[in-house]
Amino acid sequence: MRRDGEPAVRRHRARDVPLHVLAVVIFGLLAWSGLDGLDREVAGLALPSLLVGLAGAARAVLAVAGIPPPATRPAARWAVRGSLVLIAVVALATGFALAPSGMDRGFVIAVDAVLAGALAAYAFLGEPRRAVAGTR
Repeated sequence: MRRDGEPAVRRHRARDVPLHVLAVVIFGLLAWSGLDGLDREVAGLALPSLLVGLAGAARAVLAVAGIPPPATRPAARWAVRGSLVLIAVVALATGFALAPSGMDRGFVIAVDAVLAGALAAYAFLGEPRRAVAGTR
């Protein structure tokens, strides 16, 4: 049985790190744009962007740090995924509630749905890969 400190696991984890660093940058920029949008009084886009950006960046930073490790119990991994999906649903509901009336309403809701979908996708697809015995 391999431990986290063995070379094969370190090599496998090293392949994931650049992608998670990219996710930190992308979600960080999303949070920054949400924070800037609050100053411009476009809460229908700003608050969901801020929620999705902060949650995604936090998860990506934890993934870069190796928390939780790939060998973590499935229940703990599902709890992390579930919390991100819950934040995505809250962001979508917030965007729906704060969307302006008129012709921009559909656009704001669609953008918020895409952002929530991106966070939910990262929750499931952004997991650190587990090393398979005998592979590199």
